[in-house]
Amino acid sequence: MIKQKYLKLLISFFTLSLITTYIYAEEASNPIKIMPLGDSITSGYILADLDNPRPFSVRTGYRNHLWYILNNAGFSADFVGSQVAGQEIVPPFDPDHEGHRGWHSNDIAEKTYEYMTYSAPDIVLLHVGTNDYSTSVNGVASILNQIDLYEQASGHSIRVLVAQIIDNASPNGIIRGFNENIQSLVTSRILDGDNITLVDMYRGAGLQGSDYTDMIHPNDSGYYKIASVWANIIMTPYTHNPELSRFPTTIVPKGYIQSVNINSAGDTIEFITSVPASGMTF
Repeated sequence: MIKQKYLKLLISFFTLSLITTYIYAEEASNPIKIMPLGDSITSGYILADLDNPRPFSVRTGYRNHLWYILNNAGFSADFVGSQVAGQEIVPPFDPDHEGHRGWHSNDIAEKTYEYMTYSAPDIVLLHVGTNDYSTSVNGVASILNQIDLYEQASGHSIRVLVAQIIDNASPNGIIRGFNENIQSLVTSRILDGDNITLVDMYRGAGLQGSDYTDMIHPNDSGYYKIASVWANIIMTPYTHNPELSRFPTTIVPKGYIQSVNINSAGDTIEFITSVPASGMTF
């Protein structure tokens, strides 16, 4: 058996002219509209709420921590969505969101176009799949398709941050498989020029057993870690250039590319690929 070879390539573009710049507003009069979109991990529901339900006014998920981090950094944000939860939390934060307890990816996909029309977000934070109980990412693909349809109809561009979802308090092989498929889905869409970013919440948040309040939902320390991952990506200077995204396919056919990480601020693209029998072209 021939061992599969993988290469990690870092390409630098010193002469590339970056055309479309994603501009972050610094003035409070022109905040960036951010939609937290997902299920109970976005809304802030936990299993303990079944027996002794907390009022929605104190449920926050990661959202309050994200708001504090962004606000302390001077980043002007407007959280948007048709749902409100956490409005009694101190210090106060923007409690609007689009988190729906118990919903599957396909449930959210059915309403995504409506959500985009209602809120017209600039950035969507998508963490969904915990309730799907399979490795299929068809629902996530449908959500992204609905966002694309809205963009085409409205002319309003949305940057979507797609999370590889957090694990359970005890490692769950189904979630691992789901996240592998999320990576493949997002990589494919990036190479087609889609304005999306893969977020490694699965490993990147660094959640441990002590960061959970039950088997599924994080506690406050866990949500702070999740918020930190979102904030780091949101506040990193970003430029969307479809041609930069497609560049790996000039080196190796698209089907061989395992993952893509674009750093537009540094004019670099890092990708991992298997090597076809025909070799590679530079």
